[in-house]
Amino acid sequence: MDNTLLFIPLDNITIGDRYRNILPTSPDILDLADSIRDKGVLQPITVNQDYQLLAGGRRVAAARLAGLTQIPAMVRYQDNTDAPVDSREVELIENVFRKDFAWDEQAKLIAEIDRLCKSKNQDWSLRKTAKLLGHSHPMNVSRSLQLADALEDMPELAKCATQDDALKTLKKFEEAVVTAELRRRQEVTKDTGLKNVLELAKSNYKIGDALEEMKALPNGAGNIHFIEVDPPYGIDLPEQKNRTGERPTTYKEVPRTEYADFLQTVAEQTYRLASSNCWMVFWFGPTHHTIVLQALREAKWEVDDIPGIWAKGHGQTLSPETYLARAYEPFFICRKGRPALNKRGRPNVFIFEPVAPSRKYHPTERPVALIEELIDTFVGINSHVLVPFLGSGATLRAMYNMGCTGWGYDLNPEYKDKFLLAVQEDTEKLNKTEDE
Repeated sequence: MDNTLLFIPLDNITIGDRYRNILPTSPDILDLADSIRDKGVLQPITVNQDYQLLAGGRRVAAARLAGLTQIPAMVRYQDNTDAPVDSREVELIENVFRKDFAWDEQAKLIAEIDRLCKSKNQDWSLRKTAKLLGHSHPMNVSRSLQLADALEDMPELAKCATQDDALKTLKKFEEAVVTAELRRRQEVTKDTGLKNVLELAKSNYKIGDALEEMKALPNGAGNIHFIEVDPPYGIDLPEQKNRTGERPTTYKEVPRTEYADFLQTVAEQTYRLASSNCWMVFWFGPTHHTIVLQALREAKWEVDDIPGIWAKGHGQTLSPETYLARAYEPFFICRKGRPALNKRGRPNVFIFEPVAPSRKYHPTERPVALIEELIDTFVGINSHVLVPFLGSGATLRAMYNMGCTGWGYDLNPEYKDKFLLAVQEDTEKLNKTEDE
């Protein structure tokens, strides 16, 4: 089977039946047409001896839009007996076995094109590079330039599956660098008052296994008046958050098969450590309503049948065609002994906007104002608080704002530095308010 490279009239090409649908006015065809006007057709199409198209439908459509009258083509002379099979094989090879640039290769090439254009024209701009490459927005080029630069110092970024994954990895790294620098400045601050607050916060946010740490404490340790328990919910949180784009990668979940035993231990240890008159707020996922309630009551906590509600105002759902958006989280109201509410008769619905995703430093971070209201509702100021699962440390921050004392635990040290930076921000806001 012989092949010949020719320039052939576009009007002589027969398209025939194709398995790949091509819309002549689609954005990618329009971009390709702009490229052909500028650089011409760089890769010949393939036709048979009758000029029936075998491969290159997008190039043909774009060339026509670009105003070309002829196009370079590889003419493939077929034997009539195997022509149908050969035609489909060529189409398949063209569209299945070709390999696009990897994201990192594309980023480096775009950066090099931008560099070369700037070397020839000092007035060259990002917008001009975007237009040259057929991108609708300069931000696309900006991301590529950012990644190309980062790849010089962090070649391991190339292991990321997509450009989006690489950008998120880079952002996380940059946040870690900034956090480390801000924490270094905290450590050398000459503000004695702030230094004392930070030392207290650092000692209150204990890194360790809450269950093992609580077991090591004596009964009634610390004269605890209020306990806030926000345990893992026994669901695949990383997977659920991943679908919404938040992607927590270090969150530690409890397997469903171990969840009942885990809950029982938490309920027993918190009851043992609580003072003789103590309130507890116990957050839970509605899926595990029954086993959470059973564990609490078996541990001797008195539990209100009607949960408290944090109403968020708006919610999320992974299946909007099937489920309503989840816009609230429930918690059990538990008590040991006969504690009295600080805010008697307050409704059991707490309406607070959640922390915006862009401002979160922990995947399950709750608003400090919500926790302040919970503390004020149940025990008020000057109370002693235990937080077995600290997470973001928002409860400690609320506790400091309320003039309370206490401590808690978390397995993951990743968020402690960000918590300490948040404590500094809270302290500076309080000081500013007092000065005014």
